[in-house]
Amino acid sequence: MASLLSTLFGCFQKKEKKNDLPTWLETNFPGQLEVAGNIINVDLKNLYYKKKTSMVADKHDPEVQIVVNWYKAQPGLGVTKEEVQASLIKSRKEVAEGRSLFKALKEKDLGKFSVGVIEMAAYILIYEEPTPELRKDYLGKIMATLDAMPDHKQTSIWIEFMEPAVYQERFKDIVTLDYWNRGDTFHEDKKILSLDYEWSPGLEAEIMNTKWTINASSARSTGYREEAYKLALTWAQKNLPSPFYLEEVQMVGMGVDDEDPLSLEFDFPYYSSKPDSSVTDLDENLLGFVNGVYHTEKKTFTKVKKTTER
Repeated sequence: MASLLSTLFGCFQKKEKKNDLPTWLETNFPGQLEVAGNIINVDLKNLYYKKKTSMVADKHDPEVQIVVNWYKAQPGLGVTKEEVQASLIKSRKEVAEGRSLFKALKEKDLGKFSVGVIEMAAYILIYEEPTPELRKDYLGKIMATLDAMPDHKQTSIWIEFMEPAVYQERFKDIVTLDYWNRGDTFHEDKKILSLDYEWSPGLEAEIMNTKWTINASSARSTGYREEAYKLALTWAQKNLPSPFYLEEVQMVGMGVDDEDPLSLEFDFPYYSSKPDSSVTDLDENLLGFVNGVYHTEKKTFTKVKKTTER
């Protein structure tokens, strides 16, 4: 009898509510929001305070996303309904502005592209090969479109050519907020070149078209380095005393050239012989560097010289 009463009593007890974000969202925004993913942050303070960061999306319009910081150990997760509502209003406004800009650019016959809006910034990601002709054509159309939208709030404009193969791999027409919060190097790996500027009426496309900048951190930069090395080695064989060894990978310096943003400046270290790869201090027998500028479109290696410093 005692066992039976205990079982019946347990059945009528209220189940303890979970103290997590999905439960909180369903309680405060029933049927409206869902957790789209979590943002990993390895900061030890977050572990101590049990702080978590999640991407939350509108169930009925998943491109509307917000970031929510919450604390597992705090009542109500340390989150207020008002702050979530304010973030949602902001996100819906930005997504609407992004869609408006996307529609206007689509009418200008841009090809494969996506648009993202964050506050005063507009990001236009283009998934096509950035040939000189296409850069000039698309830039003119983008600038003309912005000039024809006098009520747009975005003045910081970012135009980036991305690897064509990743078109719509992570999102569709609108660049979603979770993309910018991935915490990895995907975007930098896939970005080929870019142009960013502050918008004002009447900017000249011809002038802006000279400001495209190559991305030295892209996956393509490995290919640029390999091509530049071949040309540097040819120069070294004619201009360095033998024997020598020109290093292709380790300690190679690389950065965008100050005078030409479509060129990369390289420093290839050279030695009298190939250094021992097990030695950590590769500077010990370093003789200097073969320095030069590689143009990523012309495939040339110019201004070549040997130096003792980077």
